[in-house]
Amino acid sequence: MGIWVLDLDGVVWCGGVALPGAVLATLELVERGHELVFCTNHAMSGASKRTRLDELGVAPGSVLTSGEVAAANCRPGERVLVLGDPTLVGTFRSFGHDTCDVFELPEDGPVPPCDVVVVGAAPYWDRSRIGLAADGVRAGARLLATNADPTHPARGAVGARLLPGNGALVAAIATAAGAAAEFVGKPEAAMVDQLRSRHGPVEMVVGDKPETDGELAVALGARFALVLSGVTSESDLPVAPSPDVVAPDLGTLVASLDR
Repeated sequence: MGIWVLDLDGVVWCGGVALPGAVLATLELVERGHELVFCTNHAMSGASKRTRLDELGVAPGSVLTSGEVAAANCRPGERVLVLGDPTLVGTFRSFGHDTCDVFELPEDGPVPPCDVVVVGAAPYWDRSRIGLAADGVRAGARLLATNADPTHPARGAVGARLLPGNGALVAAIATAAGAAAEFVGKPEAAMVDQLRSRHGPVEMVVGDKPETDGELAVALGARFALVLSGVTSESDLPVAPSPDVVAPDLGTLVASLDR
């Protein structure tokens, strides 16, 4: 049996709440002998994602986040300024990088000297913090973004909704700084390289976004299963790249497989 790369938001959960049938589907896949890799563009730490998966009863499997890929793509000795989730800051420090958290700076700065400005999974935005990140880029730092996703699925009082994603935040910083960002999340080569080096050949990529999960499958030479439990709906079909399989959700997908 082979390696299955599963997206999280829109496939396993929405806003951290398990989607119907998803938990049992992961257990079924492992029972059938597949190895699971949970691969997400949401740039929190892999440990925090695995903790939530364990709380939900999701099957064992590795986790790879765009935050970890970003940290792996910074060179030793580079000084890093991070605008992102606190666990993303922790990820960079765990890789041994000299890391400054934008949220630990006075709102009017100044920004300490840095070689890289990293943006990913910021819990909240404000003009001052965006400005500090842009200050770092204008001073000569390269802008490294964990992903270009324009939206982020969430769950509110009225149900599922789409919030501005990291791509929207990066666009604000890049526009203010007059610079282009380098992206490392799905489906970029940096993520592809990390998956290959850590896990080898991949059999199937399951996701809800053709432009990220589908393109990742193409780059990996894997099959692509599109589930309609996230941002892509049946009315959006057909999509490119064309999926090998389309299913309403992960549970239905796994139930349809030949034993």
